[in-house]
Amino acid sequence: MKRLSYVFYILAALLLFSGCADKSAVNVQATKQFRYYGLNNFEFSEFYTVSKYHTPLQIKNMLNKKIIELLSKKGLLSTNKKDDAIGIDAKYTRRYTGDTSAEKKSALAYPFFSYTIKIVDVNLKKRTIEKRNVPFKGTMSMNMKLIASQLADKEYEKDFVDAFANMIASDIEALSLQ
Repeated sequence: MKRLSYVFYILAALLLFSGCADKSAVNVQATKQFRYYGLNNFEFSEFYTVSKYHTPLQIKNMLNKKIIELLSKKGLLSTNKKDDAIGIDAKYTRRYTGDTSAEKKSALAYPFFSYTIKIVDVNLKKRTIEKRNVPFKGTMSMNMKLIASQLADKEYEKDFVDAFANMIASDIEALSLQ
């Protein structure tokens, strides 16, 4: 009986850990530089709309521009067809203070970021990085403004988008170093 329970635990562990493997990508060495042609997909969501903030298209363009700027600074962009291509799907979830309550407020809360980075070489998906609903982490002074519902200027969204682009660029840089 003891032996049977031991075998059961081994089988349960194997089933549990086999579900954890990333079956979507072959783990192959990525190139040191990448071709990037812009965001593949961009999704924007919010519980309700406050017109004084950036439009979804403006957010998308700001994000794409910042990603290109950061990758260029890090020397990671290439036009060489032999280098891997990067595909990025991004989702920006704008939030407002109290956006899930009955009282709608117009001050910004910290957004959530989701993204998928795919490294592709001639239709062979080499690697995929996926992050879902990562919250923005503000400075102490920004946290105090958040608590007081004082993030009511669209300039704060530039900080949010810059942080989002930095997360993406850092993950791409880490791929080039592996």
